Amino acid sequence: MQENRTQLEQLNATVRTLRNKCAWTNALTHESLRTYLIEESYEVLDAIAEQNPSLLKEELGDLYFQILLHSLIAEEHGQFGLEDVAETLNAKLLRRNRHIFDEQGQVRQEIITDVDEIIRVWDAAKQAERAGQPRKRKNAGLPAGLPALALAQKLLDRHARAGSEQTATGLVSQQLRERVTDERSLAAELMALSARAEELGLDAESVLRAALGQQYGAETDATTSRKSPLKR
Repeated sequence: MQENRTQLEQLNATVRTLRNKCAWTNALTHESLRTYLIEESYEVLDAIAEQNPSLLKEELGDLYFQILLHSLIAEEHGQFGLEDVAETLNAKLLRRNRHIFDEQGQVRQEIITDVDEIIRVWDAAKQAERAGQPRKRKNAGLPAGLPALALAQKLLDRHARAGSEQTATGLVSQQLRERVTDERSLAAELMALSARAEELGLDAESVLRAALGQQYGAETDATTSRKSPLKR
């Protein structure tokens, strides 16, 4: 190992060695890594919830390992490498943050600080990227694999920002507004709905995903809304 290597360079070399020498790592594909990517992401969230810096550092490393593996697999297929991932991300950050950077990527002398205007500039940059391009996916650019509750809330937010009529306002009754006024009452309402779904033998996640597909044309991975009798 060369002493003048940075830690990132040493890590990249280690991953490459594992890919070449380890039969298990060598057999990994983009598809087989999907489950690990999801698991590692949730473990990062757990570390954040625990407010444990040491654990967060470790879990971020595990998540970064996934990025290195995916980049290496793509490189083997002649598609792209880690440097290309970094270049693409940097270009996107410069392009979408026009409140900070100008078209040459230089920091502006006058920087926008109003949050609403920052969001408007961000949205405008994303719309400009999509102009003239074939639509790659539904859900206003949101991943279909998001948990249904998170997908629903983000879809409502996207529709509201786009000026759509399909916003949260029309879905909330006055009675619900009176019952749900803070985090505690919201949690109680969600728990009650989950309990009712259990009584009916319905899978709440699948029911909501199906509703998103019907009402918003959302692209989902919806399966049967009935709970499996074997599921624990």
